[in-house]
Amino acid sequence: MKQDIIANCRNALYQILFYGVMIIYFILLFFLLFRKKAAGSFQSVNLIPFHSISAYLFSDDMVSRAFALSNLLGNIAIFIPMGVYLPLLIRRKSIFVNTVCVALISAVVEVLQYIFAVGSADIDDVILNTVGGLIGVSLFRVMELLLKDQTKKAVTVLAPVGGIFSFLILFLVNR
Repeated sequence: MKQDIIANCRNALYQILFYGVMIIYFILLFFLLFRKKAAGSFQSVNLIPFHSISAYLFSDDMVSRAFALSNLLGNIAIFIPMGVYLPLLIRRKSIFVNTVCVALISAVVEVLQYIFAVGSADIDDVILNTVGGLIGVSLFRVMELLLKDQTKKAVTVLAPVGGIFSFLILFLVNR
């Protein structure tokens, strides 16, 4: 009886931690993606795949290359957690379905950024975000294979650590 109460309390704590961290991630992601850009920034649309990526990577300007690296890695990194959370939220659909969901969410974000004038709409961002989501979904699948029924608990414990680490790296790269 006492062990059942302890187990129920532990499960409730895991649920609170899991959903709390997930909500914090989505709130931070929202503010990161929809923060108002600096004065003088411009609105643009890029519908040519890899146009921005190649322009950044093959630039002769070191400042552009440094920005490119932070932009490329940042767009990938911020969507890895979404790839981990999605299979838990939509009940373990295939890697393909989860990755398509990430791509659709990213495309909607890009359109909204343009509509609300808080950024440029760039197909390259959708590609990079989708790669991040695919990495996250793949990490989830590996955890699921290794940990079986303990996957959600592992995500609950590892997500805060990974999230803090990811946002710290993004902060340091973008200083």
